[in-house]
Amino acid sequence: MIDIHCHCGKLYFDPFIEPELVLSWMDANDVRKAALHPIENPEETAYYVTTWYILEVAEQYPDRFIPFMNVDPRRLQSDASVPFHRIIEEYKQRGCKGFGECMSGLYTDDPRLQAIYEACGKLDIPIIFHQDSLRTRDEVGLPRFEKMIRKFKDTVFIGHGPGFWGNISGDYDPQAGNNTGPVAAGGGVVRIFERYENAYADISAGSGYNALTRDPEFGYDFMERFQDKLFFGTDICHTSQIEQDKIEHARFLRAALADGKISQECFDKIAEGNALRVFDIE
Repeated sequence: MIDIHCHCGKLYFDPFIEPELVLSWMDANDVRKAALHPIENPEETAYYVTTWYILEVAEQYPDRFIPFMNVDPRRLQSDASVPFHRIIEEYKQRGCKGFGECMSGLYTDDPRLQAIYEACGKLDIPIIFHQDSLRTRDEVGLPRFEKMIRKFKDTVFIGHGPGFWGNISGDYDPQAGNNTGPVAAGGGVVRIFERYENAYADISAGSGYNALTRDPEFGYDFMERFQDKLFFGTDICHTSQIEQDKIEHARFLRAALADGKISQECFDKIAEGNALRVFDIE
């Protein structure tokens, strides 16, 4: 398996997540590689984890960790004229395979973010895209996100977070957080997946896990139907997740396969095949 959404370093007010702790979890759960995401937007966490630090960790463990990059869209003069292409290209040359997670306190279609989307499309860098009520904001149904996916056809957008996954259901209520119960027809995630080849998602965090398990039969069918658009991920961002064995995503996928709820082909694609293909991972 390849975990396409993971963290290390000092993020919150709990202990520093040592790379070796993440590796211990990976070994125990038969996860052979993990993508490490930097933290460079002030709204993300309590502390910063720079792209340069992530590159250093990946250089220490090149066979296990995949470095991602991040650029705050408010850098320098804080407008769309910032040379994002130059910054992103340098990180790509250093070995970064993705941009993520995109998580600034702006609307999804802010011009500064659009400059980043354009640069990532030209440089063939997929974007893992977090959405909630504060970060890369949108309305119910994901209209701004859809507009960006449609506008930047060469850019791969990978949805993540409660603001994204809540919209798997047509009756999404942002005030209710991770909604539970049966998934109603008409959800923005399903609509976007049906319409756009460059729209994907990772199943990480509580939001991704909840979206696939709140209505089990819907979740299994969703994975089968959109097996080419989904990536396994965990969003490890606290030491307690590892130490208290709170991460369910790998167990969930393996149980779904063992119980005949999803096909081997579906499992293989979500577990690592899509990551190998979309992120050009060796």
